Amino acid sequence: MAHPLFARLERQLELVRRELANAAEAERRFAALRRKAAQRPAARGLYHEWSHNAALADGIAAIYTGIESILEAVGNEIDDYSPRGAAAHVELVDGMAVAVAGLRPAVLGEAARELMHELRKFRHVARHKYALELRRRDVGRNFAFAKKLLPAFERDWRRFAKVMTEEGPR
Repeated sequence: MAHPLFARLERQLELVRRELANAAEAERRFAALRRKAAQRPAARGLYHEWSHNAALADGIAAIYTGIESILEAVGNEIDDYSPRGAAAHVELVDGMAVAVAGLRPAVLGEAARELMHELRKFRHVARHKYALELRRRDVGRNFAFAKKLLPAFERDWRRFAKVMTEEGPR
C-alpha cells in the first residue's frame, strides 16, 4: 500500500483494531465481575450494569466511527464526494458498497454493509439516549456485530486497496 492515502487509512484501521481489543477486554472483565457478584453476596457491589453497558456502547460506537472515517476519506479523496444532510451516514455506507465506474471498485461487500447499518443505528441510540436506556441484550448483540464487522471490513478493505494500488480502478 504505497499510496499515502492507503498508508494513512491503514493507521486508522489499526486504531479500530485496538478499539475492538479494548472493548473485548472490557467485556471480559465486566463478565467476570458479574459472575463474581452473582456467586458471592459480599461481591454484589463489584458489578455495575450501567458501567458495563456504557463502556461497551462507547467502544462499539468508536469501532463504527473509525470505519466510517475510513469510508469518508475514500469518499473525499477518491470519489471527490461526501454525502451531506440527515441521511449522510446511510448514503455513505450504501455508496461505498457500489463501484463507481472508471474510479473505484466497491469498498464494502454486502456483509460489511449490513453490519455497518446495524452498528450505525446502535451508535445513534447510544449517542442520543442515556446509558440508562441501554439494554444488556442489545449492547451484547451489537458487540457481536462489531466483532463480525471488523474482519469483514478488513477483507473488503484489502481487496479494495489491492485493486486501487496494484491494478488501478476498474
